[in-house]
Amino acid sequence: MNQYLSSASLKALAKGQLLGKYGTVIGAYLLHFLCAVPFGLAVTLFISTDTIWGTLIYCIALFLFGLLSGYFIAGETYIYLKIACNQTPYVSDLFHFFRGDTLKLFQVQAVLTAIDIICTLPSLLLSSHINQSLLSFDADMAAAGVLPVNASLFLVYIILYLAGTIINFYVHSLLFSQVFYLMLDFPEYTAPELLKRSARLMKGSKGRLLYISLSFVPLIILGAFSFGIAFLWLIPYMEAVNANFYLDLIRKSKNVKMNSEEL
Repeated sequence: MNQYLSSASLKALAKGQLLGKYGTVIGAYLLHFLCAVPFGLAVTLFISTDTIWGTLIYCIALFLFGLLSGYFIAGETYIYLKIACNQTPYVSDLFHFFRGDTLKLFQVQAVLTAIDIICTLPSLLLSSHINQSLLSFDADMAAAGVLPVNASLFLVYIILYLAGTIINFYVHSLLFSQVFYLMLDFPEYTAPELLKRSARLMKGSKGRLLYISLSFVPLIILGAFSFGIAFLWLIPYMEAVNANFYLDLIRKSKNVKMNSEEL
């Protein structure tokens, strides 16, 4: 019987594998931050979403930022997969996909980012309408007892925001969570095949990965009180656990296939 490793076992593996490698992974994380985050901050700070046109421009900029981030996220995936396979990682591995099959990564990340934008757009458009209502609200309207925002409209915004967030999490963090690992292990797969394989691989394991993700919530809350310093340890720890989750998943999937062929 092929049983998956428990959350505790995956975490124990990750802790052991990261010993002596924190300098590399923290260096890669900080380099990722310096290369990608300024662009993301510029998009957030300098593009207004108070109007519909502003929101559309914001979405385009967000799409471009998502494409750029994908190369760094995939590079970090390469680093942690090497760690999980007991290989020596290097900070330069962060740029692995800038040198490799950039077109395939572009295609995969374009799909993931487009899904992100589609999930976000309805609540963004509604928020621009709400912002316009707030800007037009004055003292006379307040004196007349008029609410700054229609309560029903605000409720719809909350529902759209939560629905978009949940769908986005399901797609990115569960359904297609293994796509970059598969890209590294199976370079012969096309972009559509990688997405399909990830969804197939995660069949029956989404709840397990969700449980593992939620188990980090207390540490994330504690990390917030450290002004972000603890995340230099926590994020590599989480990523190493995810890499071991993939290896456990792919090994069991191969064993199941071999057993079915024997039968």
